[in-house]
Amino acid sequence: MNEAPLRGFLITGQFWVLEALFALVLAFTIVEARRLPVRRSVVLAGLGLALFAWTLSSSVAPRTSRIYYDEQIYQGVARNLSDLHRAQMCNGGDLEYGRLQCWVGEYNKEPNGYPYLVSLVYRAAGVSDAAAFRFNNVVGALSVLVTVLLTNLLFDNIWIAVFSGLLLAVFPMQIQWSNTAASEPSAAFFCAASLLAAVHFSRVRTTSALAWAAVVSAFATTFRPECVLVAPIAALAILVLAPDEYRKRRLWIAAAAGLLLSTITVLHMLAIRHDPWGASGPSIAWRFARSNFPTNFWFYFADERFPAACGIAAVVGVLGRHWLAQRLLLVVYFLMFWTVFVFFYAGSYNYGADVRYSLMTYVPMAILGALGLKRIVDAIGRVTPQLSERAVAATVAAGVLAQFLWYLPLVRATGEEAWGARADVKYAKVFAAKLPPNSLVVTHNPNMFHIWGVSAAQMSLVGGDPRNGERYFSRYAGGVYLHWNFWCNVHDQIQNAFCRNAVDEYDHEVVDSRRERDYEYILYRLRPRAGQATPPSTTTPP
Repeated sequence: MNEAPLRGFLITGQFWVLEALFALVLAFTIVEARRLPVRRSVVLAGLGLALFAWTLSSSVAPRTSRIYYDEQIYQGVARNLSDLHRAQMCNGGDLEYGRLQCWVGEYNKEPNGYPYLVSLVYRAAGVSDAAAFRFNNVVGALSVLVTVLLTNLLFDNIWIAVFSGLLLAVFPMQIQWSNTAASEPSAAFFCAASLLAAVHFSRVRTTSALAWAAVVSAFATTFRPECVLVAPIAALAILVLAPDEYRKRRLWIAAAAGLLLSTITVLHMLAIRHDPWGASGPSIAWRFARSNFPTNFWFYFADERFPAACGIAAVVGVLGRHWLAQRLLLVVYFLMFWTVFVFFYAGSYNYGADVRYSLMTYVPMAILGALGLKRIVDAIGRVTPQLSERAVAATVAAGVLAQFLWYLPLVRATGEEAWGARADVKYAKVFAAKLPPNSLVVTHNPNMFHIWGVSAAQMSLVGGDPRNGERYFSRYAGGVYLHWNFWCNVHDQIQNAFCRNAVDEYDHEVVDSRRERDYEYILYRLRPRAGQATPPSTTTPP
């Protein structure tokens, strides 16, 4: 099967599908949110904990990218969705008059649910790199609220609900990654929202609640490849909480409708099925489990990035005697999003910045940990009957907050990981501010320049084929500039060649330069050499 036509269809058609899907999600959420069988006190507690989580992520964790250059690509795709209604990564585009005009587009391997939501923010508030960070601050807070509501629907106990929201709010990696522009916070949120909708249907048994579960689950699949697992998890929720629904026609109609709404996810998976995802061989295999399993298992019990007390409390919650169906559901929820990365070549939580994958397990872990804390509260109450349940629960909650103080230095740290790429983005923004109007920057990362309102194109368009650069000199009155960036410094002969070829081909002068350790970041201005002809360009901007 030729994937090019399919990718072309996804570039032009995916925006409209996501627009329709999100409209359905929004409409059914407005209807069903008022019908959730949750007491007002639980909602208020959830809102308070959500505000607490927002405060931690927006003011305690450093606002920085942690996965390069995916976060910049997500924002670039979001700008394309906002300005052009095209689901693409722009490798060459102009921003002379405030709106992106892309003349070299490429379909990205990552699903586009998260960039689509960021594009909504861009449409409403304007394009800026800070917008994506603020959006994830809000998503992190909403995740806490959804967790509180889900827990209350499962157990109908305010203390378990409060404990679950409190635990999720103080998970160190949850806080850090909620102040990035990564897709994982949104992916984790919508997976939890999908289960909330399924459990809600199991409680109220209305057709509109079933429709809500179907559309939220379909939309959740558009965030990350593993998000397709929300379908079996939602199906299991209905099976263990409302098994007789499987004998009714409406459930199967809703399942078929959900599958139809997920067509865009299926087409995306077909379009990128041959992408190696950076692996030199198969990206998923049994052999990766030998190293990933111990790392990812002990992460919850013996790792500075996750509170071991919560891991132990979750075990206590799993081993309880009550709420068997609910505990089974949560264990399966956790295991599905934990196991899938055990077999992924880059699935170790110690592999680069891939600890972000652990965010997909935090909601079930927080709820199981809350269940364990409630068992501890009950045990303390039995040996100290003179104390009220409220007093014991408040003491346990205070203990959780006190332990969180151990992790604050970690939460505040930027970390050494990806220092070279982080410096690249920081200095590139400084360079961008120096450029005159109607300039073009050739770089390996045009997406971030597009977010800053600067015309930019891939380095390969000049370094790989110098004929293109000649046409650009007459096109851009402000000049053509080369961004000597991260990829010009790393030991990669192919990428280095693009940089060297572009600099060697033209006369050039240094406009600005910065240094971080042994890496140099330079902004060159390129000029054609005397007597150089201007041959036809193979890639011409409009």
